[in-house]
Amino acid sequence: MIDLALKNVMSQKTRTFLTMLGILIGITAIVALGSIADGIDASIQSNFELSAGKITVQDKEATGMFGFGGSLEANDLELISGLPGVKEAYPILVQVEFSGIGFGPPSMIIVGINPDETEVITGKKIGMESGDQIEEGDGFVAMAGYDIGIQNGWEPGDYFTYRDTDFEIVGIVEKTNVQNIDGSIIVPLDALQEVLDRDTYQTIYVVPDDVGDIERVSRAIEDADERYSASTSTDAARQAESITGQIRIFTFGIGAIAAFVGGLGVMNTMIMSVMERKREIGLMKAIGATRRVVLQQILTESALISVIGGLGGLLIGMVIAGFMGVFGRGFVAVVSPGLAATAMMFALFLGIVGGFYPANKASKLDPVDALRNR
Repeated sequence: MIDLALKNVMSQKTRTFLTMLGILIGITAIVALGSIADGIDASIQSNFELSAGKITVQDKEATGMFGFGGSLEANDLELISGLPGVKEAYPILVQVEFSGIGFGPPSMIIVGINPDETEVITGKKIGMESGDQIEEGDGFVAMAGYDIGIQNGWEPGDYFTYRDTDFEIVGIVEKTNVQNIDGSIIVPLDALQEVLDRDTYQTIYVVPDDVGDIERVSRAIEDADERYSASTSTDAARQAESITGQIRIFTFGIGAIAAFVGGLGVMNTMIMSVMERKREIGLMKAIGATRRVVLQQILTESALISVIGGLGGLLIGMVIAGFMGVFGRGFVAVVSPGLAATAMMFALFLGIVGGFYPANKASKLDPVDALRNR
């Protein structure tokens, strides 16, 4: 039956190709856009694992994940460090540079932190791909994240210039699969403050004595000064889940519209096919084919068209996701097995739904009337 379905599908190559193209575009949209949501989710999960058990403190006037527009000073660090339940507090300064007029991903993310506290950023299990870590008193030195190091072809001993100041690359951090690490450059806090001519920070990472008290410590920090905004990894996870959920709804909304149009194309193609093959269908029924056999035959053809179009859309979507990873400056679009399976099931669903009406119509043909058809 599959062999016969394939021959029938290929008998009208142009019409079949255009029908497959409609399905292909819809599935490509679902896979490409869905890979963005999956990539964001994977990045968030990696960051969540890294930030678990920490509290992020910023000025309430700060905006964005890097705390733009806010500033915390040494006395803020001292106040927070002395609060009950606080084990450690780490000041961090982040500078983000954009190429061109500021649209798209950042061209450079520079993180300033005290050299003996870099594990707060990279995690304790992450080592060096090559070279050494930055050390106290080294001056204008830097550790490059794996992705930005590869993109720029940096090796230990190379230099990069930031705001008319040369920084020596002393090491490349091994791959972490966390975008904010792999795409960043870590420099000594005092060196970055000197370059920017400022003595403030944007963020203070707080590690509580007991992770079980993280919510209580977070509230205590906010109560200590009305300027403070303290968020935990749980808060970030809730926000991230909401964002990725909205992206997925948007993704499948656009993809579903495109794929629905493709499904109408399948229905139109199969209706035309049934009309052209009335004598053939009548002959099948005259020699003993049941309604079920005819129904199954037509549905097999429509499903075959959709599955082939779906496979093409899946492959193109994966290629687009790959290009986003290459040109996204550290952002990785992920085509998860779940996304691929969902896209293919949706393509099959479109084929079956689009082919059911013409298949049902074909199965009800009277063989005598069908054989008289010219």
